[in-house]
Amino acid sequence: LPVPMVRAVRRCGGSALRTLVALAGPKLFGTLTHVETDEPLVALTFDDGPHPEFTPQLLDVLDRHQAKATFFVIGTRAQARPDLVDRVARAGHAIGNHTWDHLDLTKLGRRARRTQLQRCSSLIEPYATGLFRPPWGYQTLWSRIDALGHEVVAWNVHARDWLVLDANVLTSTLEGEIGPGSIVLLHDAIWNPIVDGASDRRPVIKAVDNVLQKLGSQYQFVTVPELIRRGRPVRVNWYNPVLWW
Repeated sequence: LPVPMVRAVRRCGGSALRTLVALAGPKLFGTLTHVETDEPLVALTFDDGPHPEFTPQLLDVLDRHQAKATFFVIGTRAQARPDLVDRVARAGHAIGNHTWDHLDLTKLGRRARRTQLQRCSSLIEPYATGLFRPPWGYQTLWSRIDALGHEVVAWNVHARDWLVLDANVLTSTLEGEIGPGSIVLLHDAIWNPIVDGASDRRPVIKAVDNVLQKLGSQYQFVTVPELIRRGRPVRVNWYNPVLWW
């Protein structure tokens, strides 16, 4: 959006903003959940990395199956391992913004929210895609407005991989839910585990390997930008914490 329009939206208050949202709806403030397409395309996405142990293992799996993915990186972790960020990009994967240090944007003021986005954006600028995913998928209208200018990406498939689940369970869930145009939420790292053992990403990596082995002949696994280019993006009003359980 043009800068003057962004500023005008931010200045809107109360009833004026509600009217704008009612008129523009998902077209202006929408969050991407999936893509409508007749092509057998799927976008795998991975949050919270890069991780020094698990991200390289995942990259090896993706390379072996000639699959592309999108990595939503945390600024502090990307700063610590620029070599991994560069490896992700050189392998043909897309890189997105997952904030500087994974704070809940819905609990921050406008300045702090913008700092979270801008610091990470500046760090990954050489690989910029304009993609952004809010931590935990949490978003309010105001935090969405502060992200104007980004393609905010949610998902329509997940396997609760932030829990401790067997690779076979993860595989079965993903196989059952993936379809043409799916955007799949996964993690190559866990920023703040909610259960003991969730930091171990080996079951997830094994599940990804299984899914690519089983579905690789049916689907082409592409980046989010490629998925958008080859289909009809579906954007919805995506506000308040997402129900994860």
